[in-house]
Amino acid sequence: MDREQSGFYRFLRRIVQIFTKKMHTIWEQPFENMPSVFVCNHDRAYGPIAMCAHFDRYEDVRPWINSPVLSIRETPSYVRRDFWWKPGKWYTWILDHTLAYIVALILPPILKGSACIPVYHDTRVISTLKDSISALKSGKHIILFPEHPSGYCQYEEEIVNGFVSIGRLFYRRTKQILYFYPTFIDWSGKTITVSEPVPYDPDMDTAEFTKKVSDKVESHFRRCEGELHTV
Repeated sequence: MDREQSGFYRFLRRIVQIFTKKMHTIWEQPFENMPSVFVCNHDRAYGPIAMCAHFDRYEDVRPWINSPVLSIRETPSYVRRDFWWKPGKWYTWILDHTLAYIVALILPPILKGSACIPVYHDTRVISTLKDSISALKSGKHIILFPEHPSGYCQYEEEIVNGFVSIGRLFYRRTKQILYFYPTFIDWSGKTITVSEPVPYDPDMDTAEFTKKVSDKVESHFRRCEGELHTV
């Protein structure tokens, strides 16, 4: 059973909507409300904020969130590893030992209120998959951010693609096709561009289908990035 978002989270989302400019969702193909996974670029903290507050379907999405940032105890070290501020500066040490702990007190309660799906990178990953299937069966959609940080405001071109396995598992459980939508957030331009989806293909080899989704997502990110630089 899918969990409901907390009243406090909904209140904060409304505050964000009031005090930030509205964003326009551009669908390259009409959305038919089929079970979907929106695979998004991170664009620093702006990507998750855009998808949770300004996306056309913000009421119906459930975000994947790395489990350490849901824990007050684990958040400080996660923040330091995730390049939340530029390393090597004179103020880095100060932020590591002050702001990281302030974030740990504030962020986990907010994120838990989003009815998020905790992402584990150990044997508990089965919990991530079960929660994802539960959300999809309840009529919700998943948003996730598969880019791997490579530095301050920088990400590797190759995405982490383990999420594609949800397609196979969802089909086995429900005999329904899951749709993967490459999604690019441009916070400065106030647009969320959703590419045509890649539907799960039960007849395709798992590794081949994973590559197909990864290639489509990476290609969509590169194309949108290129359009930004030519404007």
